[in-house]
Amino acid sequence: MNKTTVILVAAALAGAGYVGVNYYVNDQIEQAITQKIAGFEADTGLDVDFASSSVDLLTRDVEITQLQISSLAQSAPELTIDKLSIAGYEQDKISPLTELEFVGIKLNSKADVFSQGTSPELLAATYHVKTSFSFDEASGDSEFALMVLADEVAQGDFTISLGNSKKLMEVSLAASKLDSQTLSLEQELQLQSQLMAAMQSLQFKSLALTINNQGKLSEFIESEVAQQEMTLADFRAAVAQQLQMMFLPQEVQQAINDFALGMNALSLSITSTHNQNFMALSQQLPVAMSQDPELLAELIKVEASGK
Repeated sequence: MNKTTVILVAAALAGAGYVGVNYYVNDQIEQAITQKIAGFEADTGLDVDFASSSVDLLTRDVEITQLQISSLAQSAPELTIDKLSIAGYEQDKISPLTELEFVGIKLNSKADVFSQGTSPELLAATYHVKTSFSFDEASGDSEFALMVLADEVAQGDFTISLGNSKKLMEVSLAASKLDSQTLSLEQELQLQSQLMAAMQSLQFKSLALTINNQGKLSEFIESEVAQQEMTLADFRAAVAQQLQMMFLPQEVQQAINDFALGMNALSLSITSTHNQNFMALSQQLPVAMSQDPELLAELIKVEASGK
């Protein structure tokens, strides 16, 4: 047998092995997903169906297609999801980057839960939701990001960056491996105490929020205002009044008022000027916001705009 033949045979065997392993892994994944869904159904009373699931052996990314979610009282699905994908998740450690994405979420306008009080713009929209969580083990920095897009209505983006989050990741990972059914009361209290201590030691680094019109944002806001039996003038006056009571920086108040007027875009960015933990920052911010603008400027840098 010459070298070329050996290579071809090896390649064929490797390919067959990959297909076999891939089939086995996908079968195991589908069983695990079915078990998770069964638990979700038992907890919520909802019924969840899906067409197929798969996992990529190289990346370990999981994909579930054609999900349908309905209540027992509803014959038709209340919402459908074209695709759900999970990338980067690792069961035994905190992944450097984990992403969860929902593509093609559609609401059933005839479902009881949406038939009343839901604006026509939201009922007609197709949604895309993506979340990501990144963690740098060396520095302890982490970042959570969320994007929600309602086609032809609006897109919202939210990001928060934290420091000193390694302890929280370690406690969270340990908690995920425990069986809550077998924990004693003392163990539960100890775990809660550890989680609280880890959360209090987190350092706030930055936060960003944006809302952008994708075509029908003003129509959506007008529909929501009308359902409250208010005019746009009433809505804008109520927003301005609420802002004055919240002691927000003037720049933020102006941006939100401008957004209420233009209903087109809002951008807010807050950055910590000192690496303080949440406990220390939360104690100083209320006083600074209501009484001491100079102290507020020392604690955080705020940028905001609206139109």
